[in-house]
Amino acid sequence: MVKSHQTRIEIRGLSSQEVDYLKALAMKTKAKSFNQFLLNVCREKIEKEQFNLVESNYLAHLENMKLTSDHVLLLTQKQTDLLADFETKMALYADHISRWLEYEGEVESSD
Repeated sequence: MVKSHQTRIEIRGLSSQEVDYLKALAMKTKAKSFNQFLLNVCREKIEKEQFNLVESNYLAHLENMKLTSDHVLLLTQKQTDLLADFETKMALYADHISRWLEYEGEVESSD
């Protein structure tokens, strides 16, 4: 009984299905090795000027960060508005309570 030993290859940012697809392409093109196949793919992309620039790799993340920041800013503004409204209402309630206490004779009038 012969056990076949298979090495698991992981490439950051790629799922195992995507890695398997690349392995299949490497076998189809009869590349000497998987590394050689990946190297050839990268060279081809560079030659055709289709290779992603560094800023392209981070663009989606930066856009997501901007959307998140905008959302947090909106929530913060809403919270600030709610707190200002609450403070206004509390001042009004305090004024009503103060007048009621003066009316009941519980405190002396500040007039």
